[in-house]
Amino acid sequence: MRRGLVACVATLLFLAGCSGADGKAGPAAAPSPSGPVPGAECPGMASGVGASPVRFGVDGATNLGGLIGGSGSTGVVLAHQAEADLCQWILGFNELIGKGYRVLAFDFHGHGSSESSEVGFDEDVMAAAATLRAAGATSVVLVGASMGGTFSIAAAAKISPPVAGVVSVSGPLAYGGVSAQQEAPKVAVPALYLAQQDDGLFGDAALEFAKASTASPDAQVLVTPGATHGVPLVIEGGDAKLRAAFFDFLARYAPVQA
Repeated sequence: MRRGLVACVATLLFLAGCSGADGKAGPAAAPSPSGPVPGAECPGMASGVGASPVRFGVDGATNLGGLIGGSGSTGVVLAHQAEADLCQWILGFNELIGKGYRVLAFDFHGHGSSESSEVGFDEDVMAAAATLRAAGATSVVLVGASMGGTFSIAAAAKISPPVAGVVSVSGPLAYGGVSAQQEAPKVAVPALYLAQQDDGLFGDAALEFAKASTASPDAQVLVTPGATHGVPLVIEGGDAKLRAAFFDFLARYAPVQA
């Protein structure tokens, strides 16, 4: 894995550290001494679902902030879109936890509670997946909206062991120096590309991603009428067809397990 990202990349707040060889949690990690509290602007994202702040990063850094909640061994990473932070996923975060998933929503570096970094944004997603695994998830799906979709696709092509699947919602072909279009042929896991057809070029991008995902065992695409972009498509009250495709994909490739 790029930059030697190892399984134990996370310094967790209120959670155990890396899992041991027997799958059990290791010693509790020390709290991060500084930095904004992840999710402080959206307290409803943690209340009632038992979520806790977490700090992690690439190669053991703690520059990234997120909220992690839920239980079980099936995990979902939620990556936000541009000019936003993890709070954007509040409805999706709470809904997925309610359905039995272990969920990590995080701030990309330079956003929200996360500090700046010189690594690629796709490496933030890779670190988030490793953090979720360290917290107990044995199966992980990457879900990203807009730029988060771009970076999730690129990350899915690099993470080892592979994730269970990747979902891009309105992801552009490239963003922030990362070309998901170039990485899509390397995605060897199930992939789902969602968008609406009148949302700029994002509907066309979803079709291009599906076409380019030649190594994926199941590359699905669904583009529906409309011009809504990103997160609102798959959270409660969103596009019914896209939501159905999203949850069908999770049920097939990342079923909830205790």
